[in-house]
Amino acid sequence: MPSFFSKTKSATTPRGGRVTGDNNTSAKSRRLRIFLSYAPDWALTIVLWGVFYLLDKVNGYRRLFDVTDTSLAHPHADPERVPVWLLGVLCGAVPAVIIIMTAAIRRTFWDAQSGLLGLILGLGLVATFTNIVKITVGRPRPDFFARCILPEDLTQNPLHGLTSWTVCTQTDDSQLQEGFRSFPSGHASFAWSGMWYLILYLAAKMRINNRTGYTYKSWLLLAPLSCASLITISRTMDYRHHATDVIAGSLIGIAGAWYAYRQYYPPISSPQSYKPYSPRIPKDEEIPLHHRPNRSSTEHMLNGRNSMAVERISHHHTSDNSDNTLNGQQPLNPNSNSNGGRQGWSTVDIGDRTAYGDGAEDDHGEAKETVPRPVERSV
Repeated sequence: MPSFFSKTKSATTPRGGRVTGDNNTSAKSRRLRIFLSYAPDWALTIVLWGVFYLLDKVNGYRRLFDVTDTSLAHPHADPERVPVWLLGVLCGAVPAVIIIMTAAIRRTFWDAQSGLLGLILGLGLVATFTNIVKITVGRPRPDFFARCILPEDLTQNPLHGLTSWTVCTQTDDSQLQEGFRSFPSGHASFAWSGMWYLILYLAAKMRINNRTGYTYKSWLLLAPLSCASLITISRTMDYRHHATDVIAGSLIGIAGAWYAYRQYYPPISSPQSYKPYSPRIPKDEEIPLHHRPNRSSTEHMLNGRNSMAVERISHHHTSDNSDNTLNGQQPLNPNSNSNGGRQGWSTVDIGDRTAYGDGAEDDHGEAKETVPRPVERSV
């Protein structure tokens, strides 16, 4: 008998509907629909990384330069202070591991999926956009002369003009090609995208804006902030980028991280900022059925009728006074203490099951770990 009822009993959804059928089968079907709905997002992020890789092979624009420009005469640093593989570990792998560990501690797979998808989306968007701008602008790096290897007898520009890259004696075309990719800084944009996303994620999880003022939260957030700053500064120390290059790259990374984070999480100023948005597939896709009205629901309906009556009276009568009177008398107010001091009717919404205290159990814990998406209504 218990097993029979466990399979046939219909669960009530938070919106007042009832989900019929086997609960286990329905849950598995919903998980599959959720996976299929987010599969294109993962596929698109992979495509973006593929585009980034292909763009890196494109031979972009190469600007003219001034052979007397001392800002291009810095030495070529080899090796770099922060190579590409270390950048990927610090600003890509480390935030991903922290997101997974945080979700594991909170025991919510949905938070891990939302956090990782947002992180990969932000990094992919920033890396692709930065590379597009790089190959289009074609600005020489500060160590361009060391890459170009100018002829020793070339000491001035052509008459009434600037010098072209064709005068370079560099035989390695990849070195020369990289010499024209200074703006904006890819290290800076990638570092700030990963670290700023991590800052938003941790700030929300620690509820940084709950007005309790714990100082350890600020010190913890200083770690990713310092990491992104030091990586950005190292690009000017290695003479790979100008100051304006790293500034522009940092702004691109911050904007991309914020955009990607807000796709899956509310703002950190929200009281529920530590929760991701709920999945696209709602729990109650069936036609909602009204649950049995209790006392609060009956009082709400009676209150609604009284309110309609008051609106009808107010619409058909005029008042000569300016103190909200109706033909010299006070209008009816169902919420007042009239009629012998009786309290007014409650205004609890019939569809708001959380007002009765039974919404969280019917949601199987999802409402505790997600923020409901706004319902789009057609006018």
